[in-house]
Amino acid sequence: MRKKVLFLLIISLALLEAAPAFAKKKKAPTPTPVPAASPNLAAMQKALRFYVYEKSSDVVNDVTGLFDSKSQKITLKCELKNQTPKEIHGARGTLRFTTLFGEFIADIYIESTTVLPPGQVVGINWDVPTDRLSADAFDKLKKAKLEQIKQTWYPSMVVFTDGTVLK
Repeated sequence: MRKKVLFLLIISLALLEAAPAFAKKKKAPTPTPVPAASPNLAAMQKALRFYVYEKSSDVVNDVTGLFDSKSQKITLKCELKNQTPKEIHGARGTLRFTTLFGEFIADIYIESTTVLPPGQVVGINWDVPTDRLSADAFDKLKKAKLEQIKQTWYPSMVVFTDGTVLK
């Protein structure tokens, strides 16, 4: 009798150990954290406004004319506005796209050395090829309508022409 109880106890423990492997759900991948720890984040966001006003997708033609899924790109038409009294010489940061409900779509790293006079707006086109994003993020961003997504600019550095830097 003791042997049966011991045998059933061992089998039960083995099944309990194996059960969580079947019951575990896959967690959704979390996006990379945005550098929000900078004490100057608000000052950088106030100094330089970065906004995408148009989004389109296209295929990059190669010499042979053959279609390759890796030759797709998303073109983002952006505007940068210097909201300071000083000339801006360059900026770095991350542009995060989410749904209106806050679900992550994609992060795009941005670096520009475009000179922005005080109070002026400059337009820039950014091409985002498939190798800059995961396949899933690229498809989500390509299919999403610009009016139905939220974009948040997280600058990490703003460089002024006079040599001062906001980090």
